[in-house]
Amino acid sequence: MGKICGIALPLLSVILFGCATHTSETESARKSWAVGNALQAEAQLSEIALEKADSGDELVWLLEEGAASRAGGNLKKSVDVFNKAYSIICEYENEPETRLSEEAAAFFTNQSYIPYKGYHYDKIMLCVYQSLNYIELKDFEKASVELKRMSNFQAEAASKNAERIEKREAAFRDAQKKDKNAGYDASKTLSNPFVQAELQKCYGANFMSGNSFQRARGIYVNPFGYWLGGVYFAATAQDASDKEQAASLFRICSDMLANSSDVLARDCLASESFASGKSQEFGNITYVVYETGMAPIRKQIRIDLPLFIVAKNVPHVAVNFPYLSKQNSYKPDINVVAAGSKLKFDTISNIDEIIQEEFDIELPYVITKTVLSAAAKATAQYFAAQSAGDFGVFVNIGMGIYQSLMNDADLRTWTTLPKEIKVARIETPSDSKLLLEGKSIDLNPKGVNIVYVKSMSASGAIIVRKFDFSKEAFKPAHLIAEKDGGGSK
Repeated sequence: MGKICGIALPLLSVILFGCATHTSETESARKSWAVGNALQAEAQLSEIALEKADSGDELVWLLEEGAASRAGGNLKKSVDVFNKAYSIICEYENEPETRLSEEAAAFFTNQSYIPYKGYHYDKIMLCVYQSLNYIELKDFEKASVELKRMSNFQAEAASKNAERIEKREAAFRDAQKKDKNAGYDASKTLSNPFVQAELQKCYGANFMSGNSFQRARGIYVNPFGYWLGGVYFAATAQDASDKEQAASLFRICSDMLANSSDVLARDCLASESFASGKSQEFGNITYVVYETGMAPIRKQIRIDLPLFIVAKNVPHVAVNFPYLSKQNSYKPDINVVAAGSKLKFDTISNIDEIIQEEFDIELPYVITKTVLSAAAKATAQYFAAQSAGDFGVFVNIGMGIYQSLMNDADLRTWTTLPKEIKVARIETPSDSKLLLEGKSIDLNPKGVNIVYVKSMSASGAIIVRKFDFSKEAFKPAHLIAEKDGGGSK
C-alpha cells in the first residue's frame, strides 16, 4: 500500500492543478497586444516574467517582456530586460546542448520541462531590437556591439544548426535501437497508416522526409538584421571600413531577397557610391519601417498512438503534437505620403516563414522524441500495474490520468514578434514632412531618419516612433497612437 501512496500523491498534485501552456499563459497579454495596448501587455508580461525568474521558462518570458517594453516606449527597461535575456542565452551557449538530467525529466513528463534556450530567430531578433533601443537612446557604440552579435547569430544559424541536427539524428537512431531492446518500437508507431494519415493532415506529406540535415544547411535567417546593420554603418560611418561594411550588409540582404527589392537596390547603389568615394555622404534619406501583425503561436493536436510494446493489452495513448497557428488578422499596408506621392513598401523579413522554417527543421526530432516519451510512460504504467497486483487497476487509472496531463506539447514561442517587416525608402522631402495615415510627421532634413510603425492586428492601434542618427542629446521618441488603447499618447 505504501507504494501506491508514493505514486498517488504526486499524481494527485498534477491532476488537481494541471499543466498550463505558454499559449494559455500568454492569452490575456496577447489580447492586449493585438489591440495595440502595449502598456497593458507590458504590465501583464512583466508580472509573469517576474514569476518565471530562475525557471526553465525565464528566457521566453524575458523576450516577451522586452518586446512589449520597447513597443510601449520604455526603452531603458527594454534594454535591461534584453540584457538579462542575452546573459541567459550566453549561459546556455556555454553548456552542453542537452543535459542528461533535463532529457530524463522530459522523457517522463514532456518537452516543456527542458529549459527554453531560444531558437535562432529569437537570438537574432533580440539583438535587432536591442540595437534599435540603443540607436534611439543615442548610444551608438552599444548599438554597434548588438549588430555584431546579431551577425554572429546569423552565421551560427547555418553552421551550428547543421551540426546540431546531424548529432540529433544520430542520437535518435541509437535511441530507437535501445528502445526496441527495452520493449517498444517507435518506428512501428510512426509507420502506422493511421498515425501517418493524422500527422500528414497537420504537417503535410513530407513531415518525416529525413531531409532535416540537408535543410539545416540552408536555414532561412533574418534579412532585416542585415538591412539594419547596413543602415547603421552607412548613417554613422567614421572611416572607409564602416562604409564598406554598410555596402556589404546591404548586398547580403539584397541577395537573400533574390535581388527583388527596390529599396535594397537603391541602398546598394547609394552605399557603394559612398564606399567608393563617388559621393561624400550616404544621403538624406527617410525610411519607414512597418512591423505588421503577430507571429505564429503554437497549438497542439491530439492523436491516439498505437504503441508497439511487450505488453499486448496496453491501450492506445493520446499524445499532443505541436503545430504553428498563423495569426492572420493584420494590416498588409499603411498609407504613407511624402512630397505628394504614396510610398511603396518591400517586405524585408517574413517572420512567419522564418519561424516555420526552423519549426520544420526541428519537427522530425520533436515527433520522434514525443513518441518515445509516450511509449516510455506507457511501459512504466504497464509494469507498475503488474507489480501492484490487486491494486493494479488504481495504478492504471492514476498513471493514465498522469500520462494524459503530461503528454502536452511544448508550446513555448516568442509571441510578440511581428508577422512581417516591411520597409519604404525616400529621399527626405524638402519640407521635411510625411503624412502617415493622415498624421503629419516631422523629419530631420539631414542624415538618415527612421519612422518605425507597429501594427499588431487589422483593427488595433498603430504605434509610431521616429528617430535619427544625429548625436544630439536623447529626447523621448515620438509616439503616436492611431486610436485609444495604443502604446502611448
